[in-house]
Parts: sequence; C-alpha cells; structure tokens
Amino acid sequence: MICAIHQIQFMPGLRFFSKMKSSDIFIYLDDVQYEKREFQNRNKIKTSDGPQYITVPVITKSKFNQKILEVEISQYKQMALEHLKKIRFNYSRAPYFNVLFPEIEKIYFEDHKKLSELSMSFINLFRKQLGINSLYRFSSEFNLSSYSSLRLAELCIKVGADRYLSGIGGKNYLEMNPFEERGIKVMWQDFKIKPYPQLYGDFLPDLSILDLIMNCGKKAVDYL
Repeated sequence: MICAIHQIQFMPGLRFFSKMKSSDIFIYLDDVQYEKREFQNRNKIKTSDGPQYITVPVITKSKFNQKILEVEISQYKQMALEHLKKIRFNYSRAPYFNVLFPEIEKIYFEDHKKLSELSMSFINLFRKQLGINSLYRFSSEFNLSSYSSLRLAELCIKVGADRYLSGIGGKNYLEMNPFEERGIKVMWQDFKIKPYPQLYGDFLPDLSILDLIMNCGKKAVDYL
C-alpha cells in the first residue's frame, strides 16, 4: 500500500493532488505547527496581471506554536466576499466557471471558523471534480509524539503502508533510517507540470488546482 503525507493547504497546487492520485491512502498533517507565509493559508491564481495570491487571513497574535488544526480565520465574511469577487472577476470567462463556481459559493457561505475546515472543504470539492478516491486520514487521529522522518515512517505503519511516496524535494531532508528499519520503501514523486489551456496569455505553472479545473473541467485529471 502506498501512503502519501502532506500538510493541509488552502486550494493546493497540482503536485499536491498528483501525489494524492498516486497514493492508496493520503494522510493530512493537521497536528504540526502552522507556518506563516507558506501555502497553508494561501495559493496562487492567474489574473490578467499575472499570478496573484488568494489568502485567508488568520489569527496568529500570541499563538506562536499553534497547530494547523487550531488556526482560526479572521474576518471570515469579509474574506469570503472578497475571494468570491476575485474568483468571479478572474475566471468568469473560463470554460468550466458555471460548473464550479456555484460549488465554491456554497463552501464560502458555510461560515467556517477554522482554516483547516475551510481548506478541507475545498480539497474535498477538488477531489470530487478530479475523480480521486484515495482513502484519507488525519495525523491528529494517531496522537504521535515523534517528529520529522520518524513521524512520517510511524504514520505509514499506523495505516498499514509498506511504501511512502515523497515529493522529490524530500531528498534534501528525509532521513532513510526510520523507513528502512520498518521495511518501508521510499518512492519519489518526480512530477512535471504539463501545460494546459489557460486564460490571459502564456502558460504559468505552479498555480492552485482551481486554475486547472476552471479551464479543463473533468479533463483536469489528465494533467496530474
């Protein structure tokens, strides 16, 4: 069984979903420390002026060591309206806007309190659109106290996986011993983005999956 593990991100990019598609079970890291200025509360969309971040404001004051599952959203209603306006303005001419946008509206109208809840609502929507049916769990279910590579290896054992799928960047930091000691084979995801139809001129890589699905609909999975 192949296991992939990744921190919960807001409207993740193509690599995130490619890893999910290639795994039998996907574990969301939700009980690790929240990191500012990363992709846990933001991602990029394409506009006529180039790539721009779409960001969820969160409460971080005096919350230095909070976990991802604990992070609260700030000024939710204002943020939701601004996001909807931005998505509508930049994607109203996309081929699958009328299919996807009503589902996006439903999620924003749900008044989420936690960042992880909002992010998971979008991840589940995109999973459905992409036809990805991998099983999934949350790291917080297992109450592990270990860190780094050992934690990842222990999570694999917890879900009965004998193979771990890591992003290619993991070669720079992943320790092999915890996996080898547990008989887990480490696999490397060497994902290369294939250009797909986009609005606004030349192709731009490394955007949110939102851009791909808006432009390609059900065919989006072919680019993963």
